[in-house]
Amino acid sequence: MIFNNKVWSLEVKNFLLGNTVLWGFVSLMLFGLYGFFHGNNVIERQEQILAKIPSVQTAHIQTVVEHGKGKTVGSTAYYPFFYTTNPPSPWAKFSIGQRDVNPFNLKVKMLGIEGQLHDSELTNPLTLLVGNLDASFVFIFLFPLLIIAFTYNTLSEEQESGVWKIVRISSSHTLSVIARKLLIRLAVVLLTSAIVFLMGMIYLSLPFSLPSMQLGIVLLCYVIFWFTLALMIISFGKSSSFNATVLVCLWIFLCILFPGIANIIIDNKIPVPEAQQTAIKQREGYHQKWDMPKKPTMETFYASYPEYRKYPIPEDKYSSGWYYAMQYAGDVESSESSDELFKKLEQRQNLSDLFGQFNPVIAAQQHLNKIANTDLANHIQYLRSVKRHHKSLREYFYPGIFQETLTENLDWNAHPKYEPAGYVTASLLSGIVSMLLWSIAIFFTSTVLFKRNFIHITDKQNA
Repeated sequence: MIFNNKVWSLEVKNFLLGNTVLWGFVSLMLFGLYGFFHGNNVIERQEQILAKIPSVQTAHIQTVVEHGKGKTVGSTAYYPFFYTTNPPSPWAKFSIGQRDVNPFNLKVKMLGIEGQLHDSELTNPLTLLVGNLDASFVFIFLFPLLIIAFTYNTLSEEQESGVWKIVRISSSHTLSVIARKLLIRLAVVLLTSAIVFLMGMIYLSLPFSLPSMQLGIVLLCYVIFWFTLALMIISFGKSSSFNATVLVCLWIFLCILFPGIANIIIDNKIPVPEAQQTAIKQREGYHQKWDMPKKPTMETFYASYPEYRKYPIPEDKYSSGWYYAMQYAGDVESSESSDELFKKLEQRQNLSDLFGQFNPVIAAQQHLNKIANTDLANHIQYLRSVKRHHKSLREYFYPGIFQETLTENLDWNAHPKYEPAGYVTASLLSGIVSMLLWSIAIFFTSTVLFKRNFIHITDKQNA
């Protein structure tokens, strides 16, 4: 037992004194700190914007109403914007996801909704190409490189220096020696990841709750996958340069090439021309009505709102009732394309999840985004909530529009207030199971290869 403790102590000391460990640990700490800073900075900027919206909304409505005094509600209702928001979850600071691409707030008017749903800020395309260096980026892309640096020469370096011959002669349990070396490296990797994760929890003020636990579980499974993958490569008993080259190539394939290929396949298999068609049909459906008789437009409107049929709509002059009915008719004509668009976006998400079953890198990133509510599904949920809110706004103002109520006689502050969709708890079972199954399969393959290659190699060297 004393001898074993000394061996463990010497093995740990030998590994930790290497420059690779120090530089790898320090680099991950620095990248982690920057990732926390960047994620926190991006989300705090969004939160600051969202915090100003209620006061901006109130002041905007007051200004519009003040200028609309003496006019009818139908005339005034054209001008105000009504803000909707998609507040970030606390965990969005950890994984920004698609919040840098998709709008986190939209202002809608009483006009046709379909042309207003896909408005967003201009973003630096280089930033979108590279991605955000947030905490999830550090774990998904940089931790595998740390694992590669820690493991690629675990045994090959000793084979190349001749030390392994001495180990083989002095010990009859070579697999135990191998296991000890690998367990030490695994412990250091897990400890490093735990330290970085806890630093992120503290820096980003993340609550110690179920989603935080889910983040930790996903990252643990992801680290184990990469460690077992490195284990399999070194089990072939090749040189250090071979191990490093193959592992880096696997990193490039799994982290860059595979997701790129998957994205191309998804784009080709499920194209979304409906995004453009919806806006075009809505605009055409609206603009064509100016040159058409009013009755067909009103019949489309009355099909959904028959209670307004009692209000006369003159054919020979403009009326606010007809104008907003025309806007509604444009939405009706584009509704099929809109429904198809949402359906295809969901199909894209499902196909992306399927690719994640074959690539733990994709699975881990998607699950981090799901936990943080920064994925495509969250954006779809937000857009649907905006459409529901727009419908409630229309229905609030329709009585005043058709009754030609004066602007000052309507309570503008009583209009429906937007209620964010809220946080949705992610289901992670399928993704975690797939990562664990990959890890188990690779581990058992590595065990077989170690027994075959290293016993054969050491016996050959002794001969």
